[in-house]
Amino acid sequence: MIKIAGLHTAVPPLSLTQEQSLKFILKNFKTSPACRKLYKKVLTHKGIAKRHFVFDKIEDVLEKDPDKINHRFEEKALKLSAQSILGALVKAKIKPEELDFLAVSTCTGYLCPGLSAQLIGKCDLRKDVRTLDVVGMGCGSALPAMEQCHNFLHAYPKAVAAFVSTEICSSAIFVDDSADLVISNGIFADGSASLVLKNMEEPGVAELCMFHSLTYPEWKETLRFKTEMGRLRNVLGKDVPQQAGQSVEAVVKQCLLKMGLKKSDVAHWILHSGGSKVLDQIQKVLRLTDKEVFPSREILKNFGNISSPTVLYVLNEILNSSLPPKPNDFGLMVAFGAGFSVHGCVIRF
Repeated sequence: MIKIAGLHTAVPPLSLTQEQSLKFILKNFKTSPACRKLYKKVLTHKGIAKRHFVFDKIEDVLEKDPDKINHRFEEKALKLSAQSILGALVKAKIKPEELDFLAVSTCTGYLCPGLSAQLIGKCDLRKDVRTLDVVGMGCGSALPAMEQCHNFLHAYPKAVAAFVSTEICSSAIFVDDSADLVISNGIFADGSASLVLKNMEEPGVAELCMFHSLTYPEWKETLRFKTEMGRLRNVLGKDVPQQAGQSVEAVVKQCLLKMGLKKSDVAHWILHSGGSKVLDQIQKVLRLTDKEVFPSREILKNFGNISSPTVLYVLNEILNSSLPPKPNDFGLMVAFGAGFSVHGCVIRF
């Protein structure tokens, strides 16, 4: 059985409360009165308390030079990725040189060679480790990348695979008076998470049972990055919460159908913390209790939306809760992002 053998998350040291962010923005961002009013509304919402950033100091957010922003992305993304994968390997009791396959997902910066190749040297991996960089899939990319690890382990049952999801969302902070940028600047954050997977009969974190994905190309303009002045600019359409709810409902239905499960069989809902309104809509369409969405809301509160690693933070939150999963409990991981794409994975603890 292909199981998660180790999971580890890593955040940069700079942590800012939403109140601290608001004070800095009102003092330093040149925006209209209406925009400032919206910043106050977004950053005083109770859904998020604090976020982490890779900046050495908060003033670094004002940097506009694309070359300097890209350099910061490469330096900080590599450092965070190494922290999370080495931590996951330790928890899995796997030595770096025992790793056979490495997948890395990120959408907040472009590197060539990618993070996977750079991690070989940074983490002392073997030169013949197979690598894969998953790019352009946005907040939902963790599950497709994890599925590629799953597929590799089916082909090579004795191998060890790892997956790293790292996002430096602060690389895409962009200032103008657009409402979607205000929301984006107010909810996204930086972080990394890694999983180690292998075929094993002994207990692990969880068994990966099945995957399912759906893509809605007619919605591609509502959730994406655009490039302006050599920098990434986030696009968040007003219909994202409704589209997230509709697509999540559809992928959950397919996951349950393929596994022969009922919704009541799912003991743990591992939902991407895309934002308060997004979680409200998902909770509504799936008819989930406050308790069932609590782990996702707790991650949103303490970390913000970290894009693709977020769903792994939610899994980690559940594993370390006062009431951790029981053996044979089913969990359903769901993430969505650019495409508009939604991805589901059924796991068994």
